[in-house]
Amino acid sequence: MKRKVDRNVIIRLCLPQFAVGLFTAMLNNYLIYFYQPTKESGLPTLITQGVVIFGILTVIGFIKAVGHIIDAVTDPLIASRSDKSRHKDGRRIPMMKAAAVPFGLCALLIFCVPSDGPGIVNSVWIAVFLWGYYLFYTLYMIPHNALIPEMIQEGAMRVNAYTVSSFFFVTGSAAGYVTPLIVNGWKSAGFEPLAAWRITFLIFTVIGIILLLVPVFTIREKEYVQSVRPNVTLTESLKHAFSSRHFRCVTLGQLLENTGMAFFQACIMYYVTSLMGLPETSSVLILAISIAGSLLLYPFINKWAKRRGKRLPIIAGCIVFTVAELAICVSDFMPGNKMVMACIFALFVSFPFAVLNVLPGSMMADVIQYDTVTTGVNQEGIFGAARSFVVKMGNSLAIMIVPSLTVIGAAAGENVGRAGLKYTAIAGGIFSLLAVLAFLRYEEKEVLETINADRSKS
Repeated sequence: MKRKVDRNVIIRLCLPQFAVGLFTAMLNNYLIYFYQPTKESGLPTLITQGVVIFGILTVIGFIKAVGHIIDAVTDPLIASRSDKSRHKDGRRIPMMKAAAVPFGLCALLIFCVPSDGPGIVNSVWIAVFLWGYYLFYTLYMIPHNALIPEMIQEGAMRVNAYTVSSFFFVTGSAAGYVTPLIVNGWKSAGFEPLAAWRITFLIFTVIGIILLLVPVFTIREKEYVQSVRPNVTLTESLKHAFSSRHFRCVTLGQLLENTGMAFFQACIMYYVTSLMGLPETSSVLILAISIAGSLLLYPFINKWAKRRGKRLPIIAGCIVFTVAELAICVSDFMPGNKMVMACIFALFVSFPFAVLNVLPGSMMADVIQYDTVTTGVNQEGIFGAARSFVVKMGNSLAIMIVPSLTVIGAAAGENVGRAGLKYTAIAGGIFSLLAVLAFLRYEEKEVLETINADRSKS
């Protein structure tokens, strides 16, 4: 008889999401801003600017997109290895333990190029550590994400677990969003802008690595998990995952809404500074409002999902996010105080932030458990990796496109143009709207009824 998961275990299991939130903010919100700087940022130009690769891609856009592709391709390979692992300490925890420290170090070193000016050395440095980051991210997160559906079988408790996981991710992201304020503090203390950014990211890295190590040293996997290893090949496992119509619908929906969100995250600093004409530090208040609003909505989202399912709130979140993206396009023409307008916008997007952070993972866990019930085999890793592969390929597309779009309409001597920023918002809105159509095809009632019927037998 395996031990029952309690609240304390859930918290320890979900703590790494705070680190992931920090690292995600560093890369998704500030990487392009750091290496494709505006004049107001005070940052030096450290890599070659403009569309110099194939005539359509920037250096940083190309490196980040290739990183996402590497990340996506390695997902099923690592998942298959994890699913079939015979390590004495379990299938997931040992791999997480090996990846934790290099995962965090790579996140920091991406921003620590050796040369003071543009050149091939800096480009290669960024590529090596960004691609390394994605590799170690996969080595840690694929096993970690497989643990929740393995350890927690009861539906309501799993919604709670994903709520806690999302809470840590969002608060970690919130800490990351405070970066401009922390950077400004270092600047006020006499540090150059470049040093100020790097010191801030160093602090984030130390905190992140400590949190990544918490579950690997405090949770004994085999005390909670009893699994049946798959005995089929990687190709057969992937074919099985994509043969599920429920999996296809949910994965397509998450691909589209994640891609829409990727456009928003990559450009948020530009929206604030270039479109709304506000200082860097104002982004802290704007993001704080949206995060606080989303956290306040968590109990409501949690109860709504338990009573009515996850599909309806996710669809509503995608619709609201589509409207928000399109509103960004006309934000520079709207009358009134820009800061007040930005705060109202932040409150508006708090609902999709809450829904899309909490429920998609729980919805996918339902699909995975449905498959386990109907087949009798635990393949949490490969299902998670197959989903991750598709979603990350979409993110790769977004990250590849964003830097090339942002230069459209840029004035002489500038790296960013207003017209290009509006195109990114339109693209994000379109992807989010398409996600609604995908989620409408997901037959959630059948999945939940099958899971509940199996649970009533045991």
